[in-house]
Amino acid sequence: MKSNANVLLPKLLLYSFIVLVNFIAKTAFAQSDFYTPKSLIFPLHDQKNQLHVSVGRGGGYDLNLSYTFSKHLALFYTTTIDNGIKNRNTLFGDDYNVERNDYVLKGGLSYYKKNQYAKLPYLEAFLGYGVSKVDNFWHYADDDYGDLTQANYWTLFGQINKGRKTKRSEYALGIRIAYSKYRNINFYNSHPNSNYIKSKYENLQGLSADPAISYSYLLKGFKFNAQAGLAIPIGLGSINRTDSHILNDGTTIIRSEEEVPLWTVLGRISLQ
Repeated sequence: MKSNANVLLPKLLLYSFIVLVNFIAKTAFAQSDFYTPKSLIFPLHDQKNQLHVSVGRGGGYDLNLSYTFSKHLALFYTTTIDNGIKNRNTLFGDDYNVERNDYVLKGGLSYYKKNQYAKLPYLEAFLGYGVSKVDNFWHYADDDYGDLTQANYWTLFGQINKGRKTKRSEYALGIRIAYSKYRNINFYNSHPNSNYIKSKYENLQGLSADPAISYSYLLKGFKFNAQAGLAIPIGLGSINRTDSHILNDGTTIIRSEEEVPLWTVLGRISLQ
């Protein structure tokens, strides 16, 4: 019975992760229109000349690469492309579509070390830089009229992982601290016959802490991985907002200041 439990528990954990990640993907929509951080990378290296390759789905289709070129150092690169139409439901049950044309590119250097006497023997520390582009059109399923969001921003981040490997499973915890600064972010009132900027943010930047948990199950030489986490804002920064209102007697411009938290949920399913 004990051996059966050891086999069933990892599978149940994996299935539970998959259900959680799919639930996140179907229900979360708030800040994701203009803030699109992606999942964390968990290669769990332990020696030189290791290549980690992972393809998956999490806020788009993605590819993670990591290669250990020395005893304790590695280079990593990740790319995510989110291109297509997604059907979603509001909290009130209304159907709407989000047409996305987004991408995220990240890369950097990592340090890894294994301490076989620790409860979580694998330690990884990352330092990286990324760029993100957002181009989303939001509209109700039966209407061509909607809202268009376009933005791009860069991110500087550090990440720390701790993990453990068994014969069939890998468990890992990670946290990423990310600073993001927007070059531009515009919200359009979009319609086939008219398209104008209704809102514009200036000087938007922010710091977030992104904790995540990861679980992998080894099956016939492949690792099936699921990951879930959050991007949690650390403090709120004031931004300058400009709103344009098209009226019969002309255009009214309203300028104001407000605080915008950069948060979202993280989820990913992948094959390693």
